[in-house]
Amino acid sequence: MSTPASEVYRVAGEKRSGNGLRWAATVVMGLFDAGTDAPSVSEVVIRRADGSLVKRLPAGDVEHFEKQLTEVTADLDALDAVPFAQKWIAEPEGNEPE
Repeated sequence: MSTPASEVYRVAGEKRSGNGLRWAATVVMGLFDAGTDAPSVSEVVIRRADGSLVKRLPAGDVEHFEKQLTEVTADLDALDAVPFAQKWIAEPEGNEPE
């Protein structure tokens, strides 16, 4: 029997560390009504159920962050642990460190 991903992992949007410049750019772009094109000051973080860090997913703009968080959260609820890890945690083939 497979283990649901939600029993192994936790997913959350967390503020990025050292994001002063990104935060300032988001505020400035907000003043110009850039909307979701503003850079995200948060990133999607995957942790084990014990709270240990597994992976921080690359942040993009606000819209990318929102879509990514929604998709990862849906997969956390729908997939077993192994398929979830293959999709979100494993490095894509050809990108392994040498």
